[in-house]
Amino acid sequence: MLLKFWGTRGTIPSPLRPDQVEQKLKQVLKTAGRKTIDLTDSRAIDLFIGGLLLSGSTVGSNTTCVTVELENDLIIFDAGSGIRELGESLMDKKGDFAQKFRFYQGKGHAYIFFTHTHWDHIQGFPFFRPLNVAGNVFDIYHVHDYVPTVLARQMEAEYCPYQFDQIDATIKFHKIEEGQQVIIADAVVDNIELNHPGKAYAYRVKVDDAIAILATDSEYTNLDYADTKKYRDFYANADALIFDAMYSVRESFIKEDWGHSSALIGADLARVSNVKRLFLFHHDPTNTDEEITQVLQETKEYLGSSENPEVFVAQEGVEVFLDNSAKSADFDMQDRMEGAVILITLSGNFGPQVTDRFRKHLAYSLRTHQSDKVVLKMENLNSLTMAGIRALVDARKSVMSLALVGVPDRVYRVIELSGTTDFFAIYEDEESALAALNAHYR
Repeated sequence: MLLKFWGTRGTIPSPLRPDQVEQKLKQVLKTAGRKTIDLTDSRAIDLFIGGLLLSGSTVGSNTTCVTVELENDLIIFDAGSGIRELGESLMDKKGDFAQKFRFYQGKGHAYIFFTHTHWDHIQGFPFFRPLNVAGNVFDIYHVHDYVPTVLARQMEAEYCPYQFDQIDATIKFHKIEEGQQVIIADAVVDNIELNHPGKAYAYRVKVDDAIAILATDSEYTNLDYADTKKYRDFYANADALIFDAMYSVRESFIKEDWGHSSALIGADLARVSNVKRLFLFHHDPTNTDEEITQVLQETKEYLGSSENPEVFVAQEGVEVFLDNSAKSADFDMQDRMEGAVILITLSGNFGPQVTDRFRKHLAYSLRTHQSDKVVLKMENLNSLTMAGIRALVDARKSVMSLALVGVPDRVYRVIELSGTTDFFAIYEDEESALAALNAHYR
C-alpha cells in the first residue's frame, strides 16, 4: 500500500506568510553559499534541496487528509482542507494518479472514512472537485451517526455557495459501530475510540500484513501500563503510526481535556507497541517548520539508540510505501537521510521472495527523498542469494551513486562467488561511503 499525506495541520490551515517565505529563501541561499553549490547544475541543486529537510521546504498548511492507495482502490481519511489538493490531483488528467483512478472521466470510486467531524476534518469537503463529476462514487464510512447531517449543514447557503444536494457524484453513507471491521478489496479496516471531545476514532488498515494506523486527535490522560493496553494492542506491530503530536508534553498536561497529545508520548506508545515508523501529525497551526523540526530532533534524542520506531514529520506530499507481504522471509528495509544521501539498512534474508519489495522500496525512496545517491547498509543482512545479487545489479541502473557498507563476510563471499565484486563500491563503514559519495559530487 502507498500512504500519502495531503494535509497534516490541526485546527485551521496555516499558510506561510510572505516574510516567512523570504526568511526561508535567505536561509537556503546562505546554506548553498557555505556548501559552494553549483547553481548552474540542476542535479546538484535537486540533491542539495533534498537534503535540507524542513529548513528549505515546509510541513504544509492544510488540515487533515491522508490517503491509502491500493493496487486498484483509493481510501481517504478525513476531508480537511488537504482534500482539495487531493481533488486537484485526481482531476489532473495528465497525471498518472488521475489516469489510474479516472475521476475526471466520471469513472472514479473511492472510500472515505471520517475520524470525527470537527471543522479541520471536514472543511475541505465542499471544495473536493471530483464531487462535481457525475458518475463518480464515494462510499463514506463513519462511526458518529450525524456525519451525513454535518457534511450537509456546512454546505447550507449561509455558509457555502454550493449546497450538498447539488453534488453530482453518487454518495453512499455507511454507519459503522465502534470496533466494527470493514473489508474493502484487499484491505481490512478496524477502528477504536480515542479520547477526544465528542469522540474521535483511530483507523487501522491492514493489507497483505502491512499495517498503517491513523490515530489523530487523541489525549492519553493516564499513561500507566494497564490503561494504555487498549492502544498498545491496536497499534501493535504497525509499519506506520500517524500520531497526534500537536502539543508538547507540558502543554498536554496543562491543556487537559483538549483532546491532543505529544510526540514523546507517541514515541513511548510506538516503542512498546513495536511500531516501525512513527509519523508526527496534526501539527499546531502556530508552530513553525523550525519548531516542528526541533520536536522531531528531541523525539529522536529521547528514543536514543532504540531500533524502533523510526520517527518522521508528517509532511504534505510525502509518500510512504508499505509492503510486508514477505514478512515470512525475514527481510526488512529502513531509510534515513544523511545530507543528500539515502541510507537504506537491509536486514534479514535477501532472496527471491523479497526482490520485488526491494525494487519498489528503492523506487519510492528515490522519489520521496529526491536523491539518487544511495548507501545500502548490510551489516544486518543474514544471507544473499543470486536473486538478491540481480536486484542489486539492477539498482545500480536507477541511481547516480550506489555504495555497499558493512558487508558481512558470508555475504561478501556470495558477491565474490557471483563474480560481481567489481560491480559495486564497497566500504567498511558509513563514514567512508558518505565521504566518497560526497567527494564524487564536488
